[in-house]
Amino acid sequence: MFDLLLTGGNVVDPVNGTFRGDIGIKDGLIAGILVPGSGAAAKKIVSVDGKHVFPGGIDPHTHLGYANPFAQDVNTETVSAALGGVTSVLSFHRHYQNAIPTPYDDYPDLVSMVEDQAHVDVGLHFGILTESQADELDKYIDLGVSSFKFYMAYRGADGKTVGMINEIDDGVMFDSFKKLAAHDHAVACVHCENTDIIGRYAKRVKESGMDGLAAWNAARPAFAEAEHVRRAGYFAEQAGCSLYYVHIGAKEGLQEALIQKQRYGRITVETCTHYLTLTEDSDVGTLGKVNPPLRKQDDLERIWEGVISGEISCVGTDHCAVCRAQKQGTIWQAASGFPGMATIFPVMLTEGYHKRGMSLQRVAQVTSYNAAKTFNLYPRKGTFQIGADADLAVVDIEMERVVDASVLGSASDFSLYEGKTLKGWPVMTFLGGNLIARDGKALGARGNGSFLKR
Repeated sequence: MFDLLLTGGNVVDPVNGTFRGDIGIKDGLIAGILVPGSGAAAKKIVSVDGKHVFPGGIDPHTHLGYANPFAQDVNTETVSAALGGVTSVLSFHRHYQNAIPTPYDDYPDLVSMVEDQAHVDVGLHFGILTESQADELDKYIDLGVSSFKFYMAYRGADGKTVGMINEIDDGVMFDSFKKLAAHDHAVACVHCENTDIIGRYAKRVKESGMDGLAAWNAARPAFAEAEHVRRAGYFAEQAGCSLYYVHIGAKEGLQEALIQKQRYGRITVETCTHYLTLTEDSDVGTLGKVNPPLRKQDDLERIWEGVISGEISCVGTDHCAVCRAQKQGTIWQAASGFPGMATIFPVMLTEGYHKRGMSLQRVAQVTSYNAAKTFNLYPRKGTFQIGADADLAVVDIEMERVVDASVLGSASDFSLYEGKTLKGWPVMTFLGGNLIARDGKALGARGNGSFLKR
């Protein structure tokens, strides 16, 4: 007998496509995919007739602790994740509240905060900002943190724009890549922007009097990202490690990533929802400030081509719980970042499935399956295989809602899509077979989530 049986739904399987089926759950795991109306016995039966059941979303790119203390963000932002059908959150962690980076000796405290505060499962990527941190890569991998972020941006003066001290040069980064190559499941994640070029361009653009999103795009040009994409790819090839390009949003960066991927197969490309929906001409003002910047319409369309075709494997949100007050002033004064986890499924379904004909199977791949494969969560996550965690997003793909930030669960008080109508919303979210969100209301409790050792 199953503990729970979801009946009458359309299963959106990342491997086998979309089909009608009942889903049996026992002990928090997928225990059976059955033909509809099988009549299987279960302690509880929930009808999801007419809805589409996706693997719970995995957001591979968030920043818990960036805008608020880590424990606070883990609590509030995982509520927002649950409302958005996201059941696993991977956060790029560094000591945000302390500009001076130190080794991650606080790892046990981070795990405890996740176990105490999280509403969904949470894992960490560690930011590597100093050689002392790079010296401990093997230790972090043994502890269960197997992916690491290297910032080719934010070196020197550029780091002051985000309150960061970044002592990693190309030599330390390459040596780190070689260390990671010794671990088959370890991944080097790279933020590609050429700090030297950005420093000169930003000075010129600011002195010209330009402001707004177009100025930010001009100050951090796409070729500065593409150049570092090329360099990081070559380093990864020489070192023999797995490489993950984060937040690629320009056609030049994508083209270089694909060239590197043809040369060397252990490369994964990620984009984020804002590069699929907004440009330098969008009417969001400084709320849309982010690094790398929002680009142009032809970049947006090229990134969509990459997502739909499979050139781009993962879609994240770069979620930060920044508030509107921090986004005020000129583009040079406003903070970077914005929330996004609660709207990842509506964005992908509205702009991808409904507008561009993207298959639901492909939506499932880029929102869960590929991230699970990349970051050592598969086959526990991102799949309907028997024995996988029963993390599920039940979605009404025809539901239309006007975006209202006040009901999205985040500590942030705005959404980039505020007032816009999106089509395709999660109506139930299950974590380990437990219903944690329904019809826009969070039902779970702090501590329901677990720390993801990978």
